[in-house]
Amino acid sequence: MDTVDRRELTLEQMREIVRLRHRHPHAEVVVHPRPWGIVVEARRSGHAVELEGFAWSGAVTRDRPIALAA
Repeated sequence: MDTVDRRELTLEQMREIVRLRHRHPHAEVVVHPRPWGIVVEARRSGHAVELEGFAWSGAVTRDRPIALAA
């Protein structure tokens, strides 16, 4: 019996990953599976430069800037 998860991203989610790669052409792109979907991370020099979440429902959650501490 085949137990491979066959869920797929939507076309718009795939396009967003391509745009992420274009915004960060020299970054390593890492995918982190989650029960609700995946997190795609662009990394440069060992640091995350951008994150995006892609839910199996079709939703896209973009990274939000983190405010600097006062």
